Amino acid sequence: MNEKLLMELGLSLNEARIYEALVDVGEASANTLSVKTKINRSNVYDAMERLCEKGLASELFIKSQKHYKAMHPRRLLELLKEKQEEVESILPELTKKFEFHKADEEAYFHRGVEAYKNYMFDILKEKKPYYCIGGKGMWFDPRLKFFRLKFDRERQKSHVEFSHIFDEEMKRHLTDPLRFRQGVYKFLPKKYCSNLTIEFFGDYTVIYTGEGFGKLKEEPTVFVIKSKDISEGFRKIYQFMWDNLT
Repeated sequence: MNEKLLMELGLSLNEARIYEALVDVGEASANTLSVKTKINRSNVYDAMERLCEKGLASELFIKSQKHYKAMHPRRLLELLKEKQEEVESILPELTKKFEFHKADEEAYFHRGVEAYKNYMFDILKEKKPYYCIGGKGMWFDPRLKFFRLKFDRERQKSHVEFSHIFDEEMKRHLTDPLRFRQGVYKFLPKKYCSNLTIEFFGDYTVIYTGEGFGKLKEEPTVFVIKSKDISEGFRKIYQFMWDNLT
């Protein structure tokens, strides 16, 4: 079922169920849709009116009886693009307000896989060299499969430099992950490895823990510190570690 995804695009639960049913049958009357979806017929009419307004369905008459026909699913991509354009139209104003209240130093945390994805894209937005201590290839977490491919494309276009000190365990899995160039990663000896990962870029330091190679916690918590001094301090520690690792 695609109900959840359709609802994320702005459809109600009834609209999502009815649209998917309509795609399955091609065209149908409100009564047929009511039986197929187990939704009250009056609610079917309401949902169909909204689906027609969104360009996802159209009305037609067969033997004087009103039927409905699903429009091509690519209309969903158009809806997504329209929402993106709406968001982009208000971004300048929101960004201006956000930057006005932005502190020089702050600390906060995010929780969940989506939060981890957002943080990863923050690396590219910052456009500053990225460093990692205790890397475990978290991008190989199965929940990040499609995100990883998108991130890698954007990473290569951004030209942000990545430098890692991976946990030794990564040696068994490292087949040039994300196509990092040779010479931009080293390995932490096994006796110094832990579940901890520390990453820093620009004025940001990010700390979180995992459960081994390519596996984030079920509900990961990402701690973020914004401080130029702290980030610079970690860069010096990183350089010391890098210089003393083989």
